[in-house]
Amino acid sequence: MQSTNIHGGMIPPSDLVRRSRFLAAVVLLATVALLVIVVAIPLVVPHESLPEPIVVFGAVFILISALIAGISAAYLFLTRAQAAQSAVPPAGPGPNQSAPTAPSGVTAPELENLAIRLLNGDERRLMRVIVEAKGNILQRDLVRITSFSDPKVSRLLDRLESRGLIVRERHGMTNRVRLTLKGT
Repeated sequence: MQSTNIHGGMIPPSDLVRRSRFLAAVVLLATVALLVIVVAIPLVVPHESLPEPIVVFGAVFILISALIAGISAAYLFLTRAQAAQSAVPPAGPGPNQSAPTAPSGVTAPELENLAIRLLNGDERRLMRVIVEAKGNILQRDLVRITSFSDPKVSRLLDRLESRGLIVRERHGMTNRVRLTLKGT
């Protein structure tokens, strides 16, 4: 999921996150500065001399600025965890697994995060459990951890398998679910 810049070149996803975090930080700082100025005006100018529409406008401006500052701060807070996750090097492959291949400039955790973001709610929840289990978990454990019914887990795994995100192998009376990046 790369975007093109104004010169037609490709921008890697990690660079997009870095740029959007910078923009959110600038918006947050500018909004906080405006809030300080607007809140300081009544301290300098007696509010009795200000017309009522100006006071109302100031109050509405403060509310809107606070909303923008809150959204920017929330975005920075939520993407901080994602930036920290993508900075962690991926663990090596297991004994029977080969290392996942990714397009140049994109790491395996970035691909996993992208795949998880493109799934619906229940698929995403199931995929997160598989990723947290380092890509190798029994199907019966997925039923136990997620509290989904056995048929529901089976249907969700069918969808994930059809997209090439996981593979299932027989393991006694259940299946072993393994994560793959082949579909991304």
